[in-house]
Parts: sequence; C-alpha cells; structure tokens
Amino acid sequence: MKNWLTPVVAGLLMVGTLASCEKDEDKVTISPSGAITAAASTSNVTLLQANAAQTAVVYTWNMINFTMSGGAQEVPPAAKYQIQLAKTADGFGHPGVLDAGDNASKEVLVKDLNLQLINMGLTPRVATTVYARVAATLGTDSRTFFSAPIALTVTPYEECLAPARFEGQTWALVGPAGNGWPAGPPATGPAEDGIVLTWNCVDEAFEARTALNAGPFKFRLNKKWDVNMGGPAGDLTQGVAVSHNGADLNIATAGTYTVKLKFNGTETPGTTTTGTVTVTP
Repeated sequence: MKNWLTPVVAGLLMVGTLASCEKDEDKVTISPSGAITAAASTSNVTLLQANAAQTAVVYTWNMINFTMSGGAQEVPPAAKYQIQLAKTADGFGHPGVLDAGDNASKEVLVKDLNLQLINMGLTPRVATTVYARVAATLGTDSRTFFSAPIALTVTPYEECLAPARFEGQTWALVGPAGNGWPAGPPATGPAEDGIVLTWNCVDEAFEARTALNAGPFKFRLNKKWDVNMGGPAGDLTQGVAVSHNGADLNIATAGTYTVKLKFNGTETPGTTTTGTVTVTP
C-alpha cells in the first residue's frame, strides 16, 4: 500500500470506574498508560472481487498498558484489539468489527472489508467515506478504550458468481509473464496453479489485477492443457481475439495490469470457443 497517513493522535481515553456488587466503597479503576494513536496505509481504496484475497488497507497502532486499582484484582486482563467501522465519525453504536487479537497492526483483506461494508448498508460501486477506529477491549464486560476515528473513502463491490455455464471451471493465466509454465496436468504447486482469474459480474469476464513480468502467457482451464486460449500478436490494451490452442500472447513491459478474459457466445467454454483478452495498466 502507498501513501501512509500521518499517525492520527487519539483524543482523551475513557477511564472506566466500576462499582463493586458488595460495597459502594469497593471501586475498581482501570487507567491506560496513554492514548491509542492509530494510522492507516491509505485513505482511498476501490475494492474488486478479483482482488478478494489481497490487502485493502493496513491499520497500525501503539500498544498501551493498563493499571488497575481499588479492587482485589491488581493485574488487569490483557487487552484485545479491534478495528471498528462506522458510517460517521460519531456513529459507532453498532460498528462493523474486524478482530486484531493482541497485535499492533491489522492487514484487512479486500473480501473481509467488503463484507463489513455491505453488511453496513453501503451501496456497491459507489465511493463512500466511512470511519475506522482502533478499540482496546479488556475483560468479558468489554471495558473499551478507543483511538480517534480515521476516514476511509472506499468503493465496495457486489459479490457474485459466474453463470451456470462456467460452473466447475477455473481459468488461470500461465507462462513466464506470470508464475511460469506449468510442468503438466494435474497441477500440484504454485507455478502449476498460475494466476487464477475471478468472475467480474459487471463486465461478464474473468479478471485479475496482478503483477506481470515481461514475457509470454496463455490461459488454461482447470489446470490442464486440454482447453487453453491464446491468440495472435496485437495491442492487448485494445483487446486481442483468442481461441483454443492459439499462439502465446506477450507482455512487453513488466508492471501491474488488469487482465480480462471474455468469452464469445453462450455455450460452455471448450475447444471451439473464441473470446477476447484485454490487458491494461
């Protein structure tokens, strides 16, 4: 992730004072060693189903210590951290929650962030500003201390499945432009798997946003060469026709690209199927 934010300094922390069930004078006070100061790796992100397993944003914060006084227990329970999400900076009454355990950072995956946002009622494919804060929770009664909210402008997606004609099909980019040529079917390792494409409902195409090397590539079905797609040389940014057993395609310059494989017709893709591939920065 790029464009790390300047750490956001938290406001005053809440100090919990809990009365004992036995005597009014037996009160327990938990005090933090300081404020939770949180930061995010980006302030703007567009989520894509093709990137579901990638990191959307990384939150980091300082670990804080707690002291307990006024009760029989002198050692406070260990703090557990969460990333809490809300539509407004003061609207954390029923937040979306991403658990972070006892860590000082949280890599939030695209799929996990998108799920929280959709559950919060955000509209897919519309950029919306939400707010995240770090919460340190102590004990089973959820005595909680918070950082200041951090704004995040995010565009969620509507998760969808490929049409029935693609059921049981996995398409992957293989070749030196990706992870290398597979040794043969069936696949058994990372290089064998290639770069797997996911279904894009809007464009009705298989897609991946991925780093590519300069070099040749093709597409193959279900980790086998029985059905594979290639095509003639051409301008990949404008789209190149592909067909079964077509020639190797080629990436001229290493970089990060969006790859889209779109099939013609409505039949289940096979050895007679044709389509188009586009590769754009």
